[in-house]
Amino acid sequence: MNKCIHLEVTCINPYEIVRKYRCNTCDEVMMCACEEEFARRFLPHQLIYGKELNTQERIPVTIGFQKNICNTCRGLPEKAYPKAETYGRGSKIRRYYWREIYFETTRRFGDWVDSQNHIDYLVARGKYPEVYSKLEKSVIEEIKKLHNLSPKYIYQEKSQKQVLEENKVEVVKFKGVHIKRKEQRKIGILEGTEILSPEDFVSHHYKQHGYDVIVAESIPFHVIFGIFMWLLIQDYKDPLVRIVGFGDRKAADKRLKGEVIYTHRPEDFGTSGYAKRRSKAITEHFTLIKSENDMLWLFDYWLEPSEGLRQYLWAHRNADIARARKIVSILSKDTLIKILKYLITDYWKRYTGWPDLIVYNKQELFMVEVKSSKDKLREDQKNWIYGNSKELHLPFKLAEIHKKTK
Repeated sequence: MNKCIHLEVTCINPYEIVRKYRCNTCDEVMMCACEEEFARRFLPHQLIYGKELNTQERIPVTIGFQKNICNTCRGLPEKAYPKAETYGRGSKIRRYYWREIYFETTRRFGDWVDSQNHIDYLVARGKYPEVYSKLEKSVIEEIKKLHNLSPKYIYQEKSQKQVLEENKVEVVKFKGVHIKRKEQRKIGILEGTEILSPEDFVSHHYKQHGYDVIVAESIPFHVIFGIFMWLLIQDYKDPLVRIVGFGDRKAADKRLKGEVIYTHRPEDFGTSGYAKRRSKAITEHFTLIKSENDMLWLFDYWLEPSEGLRQYLWAHRNADIARARKIVSILSKDTLIKILKYLITDYWKRYTGWPDLIVYNKQELFMVEVKSSKDKLREDQKNWIYGNSKELHLPFKLAEIHKKTK
């Protein structure tokens, strides 16, 4: 019988809903008893094992629920683990309190389901999304008020000014008339009689000065990654490669159900642990790429066999493939390999936040992030700027479009 009192524990993966902890003394893996009722009611499938954060390795739970394991139960402050900014999750409340929001919303929705005599909670989630959404909004408002009174987490993110100064980013200032486009909930910039997006407004400026411009952002780099790395990632000799299924992305684009697409993917794909585990194979793969003289030929040759991985990465659309091909045509092989190495090192933490534009002519090439008026850098964009300064060293500028009157 285990008599250890588990004075010091380490959370295996703070981004799991039901967190698992490993005791630093006896090495047993457990969960905190304060979450038992919720976990058994709504997430019983998550009680058997946890997934280690950096490797996605499955770690079996050995002694179930134990008292006074999490920091809250021990009377200690909870460390913040904010999620990345994504569509619908831009506010700090949603990003920092994502776990608390999920717990409370799920409880309330579960109680509502019980009151309606519904048999299956998951069926109800799919059938009544508007009820869940309404409850979630109410929970968020309550948490926002509690945070203002007594914050559980302290926001420690650096300001845009700090990020730009620390990384010596050149800021190019533009002036334009800002127009609110209610139907798109975005700002347009008046150019003559046309209303342009901020990106098109800046692109137009550089084209007038003799530059070519590619609207880039992140997805074309997902295409490049999928095409040039599929042979490594789906290597049949990798013991962790498994068959995975997901919804047909092309059908999803058309709002159709579609068939299940099956492809191969290692269990730890996209983590820093994958890069360490496969370091030798990664080195060999880049040696293969370096041996090819024509990167565009290799791009076209590997386009079809990379389809499965690219669909998984949402890097399947023809317009994105065309933009990716254009990027490959203007970047040097060394630069492309540098980008691929940067991504493979920790893909899921580095695949978003790429700049809006690639601006180039025969003499120079640089990347540009465009911001209008009060629009600020997202956290994934700040992360990219730090990564660029430390590893990529790609020429980069921030374009700010300030307001001017008509």
